[in-house]
Amino acid sequence: MLVTFYAEDNEFAAASGDNVNVSPSYSYFDHPPNSTKDLTITANVDDDEPFQFDVGETYDITWSGHGGGIMEDAVIIRSDYVGPGQGAIVFEGTNSLTGEAFQMVWTPGFDLEQWYWDNGGGPSSPNAFWTSDQNSAETYRMACYAAGTKIDTPTGPMPIEQLQPGDSVWTLDRGRQQIRWVFEQKQQFSILDDTKRPVLIATDALGPGRPESDLIVSPQHRILVGGHGQLVSSFPREVFVPAKALTQLRGIRHMRGKKQITWHHFSLARHDVVSANGCHAESMLLGPMVMADLSAGQMATLKVCYPQTSRATEYLNGPLARPCLRVKQVMKYLRHPMAHSIIADLNERRIEMANANNEPRLTTAAHL
Repeated sequence: MLVTFYAEDNEFAAASGDNVNVSPSYSYFDHPPNSTKDLTITANVDDDEPFQFDVGETYDITWSGHGGGIMEDAVIIRSDYVGPGQGAIVFEGTNSLTGEAFQMVWTPGFDLEQWYWDNGGGPSSPNAFWTSDQNSAETYRMACYAAGTKIDTPTGPMPIEQLQPGDSVWTLDRGRQQIRWVFEQKQQFSILDDTKRPVLIATDALGPGRPESDLIVSPQHRILVGGHGQLVSSFPREVFVPAKALTQLRGIRHMRGKKQITWHHFSLARHDVVSANGCHAESMLLGPMVMADLSAGQMATLKVCYPQTSRATEYLNGPLARPCLRVKQVMKYLRHPMAHSIIADLNERRIEMANANNEPRLTTAAHL
């Protein structure tokens, strides 16, 4: 599928020549973000999953500004989930215009330029970015529900594929809310890592009646836990967790035999908690990473639905309805229920320092 992504100038930066792989684990920035401009990232025609930036996949890249150039078949060497609607992707290859080894770090939804200056970036202390996955379990994709999912509405449960803008759904925090936008996408499954496949949450897997019937969601879809009858013995307060983080539990698994699926989702005025097959989970969060995946027609529709927000780096319907835990944090709670401080985990730094073999160490937040 031929898809082109257009990056915000404050969300990418380059490393070239001697700045590439200054250690086995990181590279230095050539220049501060926003010195390089107009990054385009184009998927290959035969890529049936262009929105899933997996390590080892290739894209064609062009850019201008400092070190402007072209990388054909640039290989993804890192693809990390940074936070809700945010990613960190590193492409590697050769700049066709200069012949130099080249890396481009793209952080859709994350203000890389602000991070750079906030963490002491400059000529005398160049910041660095990791060049390999910091958490291989956390590659992002748009979160969705499978066709047939029943969403609670004021007139009773409705199949998600029948919902339209203007229809109302019940939300946990704000009661009756109108749908502003609906999304549909077909996905084929070929040679995919099992962790990229849909997640099935069986009846009662999260608690009695949670869900009331089997629920199928995408791996990154956020499920409410720690309240309202959903894993209340494992989590001391209400948080969102990605569905794929729960697959070690009985009754929750990746659907390895699935060949294709049609995904559906809907957005409200604000991100909220809705009921899907009796399970409390999220409505659609329209962040920069989601919007990067959309067609020009879809984006035009969103601008009509959400006229109050114009910047591509903003959430159209934020903030998050609940704090979000990452996969490794969820694993700790499931191994040792209630034994950890959830506040500490919510505040845990997502950027960690290298600690091996006396490598040169920068400030504690100098690696992204």
